[in-house]
Amino acid sequence: MQPKTDLLQLRGYKSPLPLSDLIWLEGNSNYSLLHRHNAPKLMTAKTLIRWQKLLPDFIRISRGALINPHHIVRFERLSTYQVEITLTNGLVLPVARRRISHVYKVLQKRD
Repeated sequence: MQPKTDLLQLRGYKSPLPLSDLIWLEGNSNYSLLHRHNAPKLMTAKTLIRWQKLLPDFIRISRGALINPHHIVRFERLSTYQVEITLTNGLVLPVARRRISHVYKVLQKRD
């Protein structure tokens, strides 16, 4: 179920999507918006849970967001229960309170 290469083939699209271009995924009910680097967003009929299984290196930071760790610019703790992540496209996303410790551990292992 895991992609064997750095390319992701999406149903209905001719050319595969490089995983390095995928910045983050936004959940929207039973759909997901794929936010890409210098390209328009793509809508897919998969939930974030399914994407999380397909892309195990990506980090789930909240109920509605799955991010590519290679696109993290800054991890900032504002208070005990408030953490924000800044991505390469300039977007600042909050980390859910219950996911802060997990995200912190994953980012520590990556460094």
